[in-house]
Amino acid sequence: MSQSDIIKIKTSRFGELEASPEQIVDLPLGMVGFPCLRRYIIFQHKPNSPFFWLQSLDRPDLAFVLINPLLVDPGYQVTISGSERKLLDIKDPGQIQVWSVVTIPHGAPDNMTANLKAPVVLNLENRLMAQVILESDHYPVKKAIKG
Repeated sequence: MSQSDIIKIKTSRFGELEASPEQIVDLPLGMVGFPCLRRYIIFQHKPNSPFFWLQSLDRPDLAFVLINPLLVDPGYQVTISGSERKLLDIKDPGQIQVWSVVTIPHGAPDNMTANLKAPVVLNLENRLMAQVILESDHYPVKKAIKG
């Protein structure tokens, strides 16, 4: 990768970030509430942290906190529907990565929750990602994250 391949991203939270084109993920349908914002990067909050950031490339002030849902619920399982498999062009289910969006109430980080009802699914082969809403009522929108 040459220096010219590096993309500079201005963000309101992290200042200027650098990313390679391979780090960009495309959300064809955007995130819930943000359907027009499709390009993001994912990066770890800090070394050894369970938290990651999904930073919009098109809106500097928009970033979502992500966590592996298995850290919140070790029995967590996601069933990807046929339409979602098609949207993400999933050929190998072993090449998907699942994330939960974290909500951190202002001034109350001890009350943070993970959305297990609407995970974010990433196809690692083609970098396509989608937030999916699970049909099952088994998983809540707000599951407490025990620290």
